[in-house]
Amino acid sequence: MDLVRLLADQRCASCGVRGAIVCRLCRGSLPWLAGPLCPRCGEPEREAVIRCPVCRRLGTAVGTVRSAIALSDVGNKLMRSWKDGARAPVAELAAACVVAAVPRPTGDLIVPIPGARSRVAWRGIDGPCDLARMLACRWHLPVRTDLLERVHERPQRGLTAAQRQHNAAGAFAARGVVEGRVVLVDDVMTTGATLRAGVRQLRQAGAGRVDVVTFARVVTRL
Repeated sequence: MDLVRLLADQRCASCGVRGAIVCRLCRGSLPWLAGPLCPRCGEPEREAVIRCPVCRRLGTAVGTVRSAIALSDVGNKLMRSWKDGARAPVAELAAACVVAAVPRPTGDLIVPIPGARSRVAWRGIDGPCDLARMLACRWHLPVRTDLLERVHERPQRGLTAAQRQHNAAGAFAARGVVEGRVVLVDDVMTTGATLRAGVRQLRQAGAGRVDVVTFARVVTRL
């Protein structure tokens, strides 16, 4: 399902008006992430930079990070509709937005950040896994949903950046040997703590490089 069809289906996931998964007004307000961006982590910058504070927080194991939209206004409403409202069609919209906004990464394999089993069961959807499968189909890459396992389910929501880093440590384990370049997929990047923990496990399992792709991200610099 392409972006045009998604924009003309169901009810707006942002404002609720009937007739489109994203209505015309909200569509015009989608907070697309455009340059100048940090060449490594994709954080919007007022001017081109070599390395930014977000990069330092991510550490050296992460390759590049790219996201389609900012988690603000319409973007935040879409995420809430997807994650808390279990609006499955938003996953297809997210995939279409990523394909439209993010250059196809050079990778050998797509791996999603695994959702907490209890929250996946409660929501009825696994956003990162669904997004990873859709991107794998569009980018013609294999996807492994069993390569990263979540070994604890302590939630990140409501924590400070420092608390998130501590909480995410040890959250994942890689199952098996990883070779080549991996594209790690998540629905949203907040502080990067969850992604950093996942990347570390993949690198320790043998991945030569891990780049990150998310639908949305918290923008801290603007």
